[in-house]
Amino acid sequence: MKINFLTLNPDENTASYRVWVKDLSGYISDLNIESKIFTKIDYIEKDTDVLVLCKSAYKVSNQIKNLFPNTIVGAINIPCDYYDEKIDFVIVGSIEEYVSMSYYKNVFIFPLIEKKFIGTHIKEHVAKETFDIFFHGSYTHLFKFEPFLKNAIEYYDKNIKKVNLRIVTSNTSFDWKVGKPKVNIEMYKYDNEFANIAQSCDIGVVPNVSDVRLFSKDIQQITSTDFGLYNTDYFIRMKNKTNPGRAYVFYQLGIPVIQDICPSSFELMCKTSYNLCAYDERSYIREFKKLSNPKIRNKIAIENNLMFKKHYNVNDHTKRLIEKIKEIS
Repeated sequence: MKINFLTLNPDENTASYRVWVKDLSGYISDLNIESKIFTKIDYIEKDTDVLVLCKSAYKVSNQIKNLFPNTIVGAINIPCDYYDEKIDFVIVGSIEEYVSMSYYKNVFIFPLIEKKFIGTHIKEHVAKETFDIFFHGSYTHLFKFEPFLKNAIEYYDKNIKKVNLRIVTSNTSFDWKVGKPKVNIEMYKYDNEFANIAQSCDIGVVPNVSDVRLFSKDIQQITSTDFGLYNTDYFIRMKNKTNPGRAYVFYQLGIPVIQDICPSSFELMCKTSYNLCAYDERSYIREFKKLSNPKIRNKIAIENNLMFKKHYNVNDHTKRLIEKIKEIS
């Protein structure tokens, strides 16, 4: 069986390419199944059994089916409102994205596991004078600091310990206004120093949900037992492509991570002894205080890393994916 990939934009800075194309193709090859990555349609081998179209290539499925009528066509990271009957299966990274791909019969979850961090020595946490917080991801997520995480960071910086906020993002020149904490901030581009920058920090954060009351003043805290509504309900909005991939990196590198209340945030967290989860200002401050102790951070880092290795073995997940693809062949 040949499982090949087509990308029109092999960008190492894009997680959907780096993990679901470059890394996944390598994982498949490690199982002695032939897998190659092509950047032009003309180069695709005629005996390709399965061709997976990456984010930049999913719209060429019709052309692919005409050229390779017997080839199974998969797609990665496509819009949830895009339907193409030429696509036989879709690869996603979370239960949130799985649910949103309801147009497609075959939707397979493959976790975004960074190959480059497999086997990395985890950080050893020590006491120091500052509290260093790490964020990595698209600059479009920086807005998600507003207002709760922003307020919690500023409170901690002012009342407990000085905070350094280190950020690795795709656009370091982004004019960050909404949600930007008034603390020391260091911005970095994604490069080979990523792990060193991450492991210089004490904790990680992966803000993803937004309080919808920020966008519309018409939304009110309506209380009605007839509708099961209470004044303490959450008001949240999140991407349909929400996935725990950013958190996985922290598990791999040995950095305790505070996640938000997205469904996929809990899939691994609830297998550990510590529920490091926050939404509003008070819950973030509570987790900051808990993680101010380096002994606690080391204990969490070791346990999280062991649990990640147990539940996110790439060979196991790759074998499952291949079996699911074979079932539709």
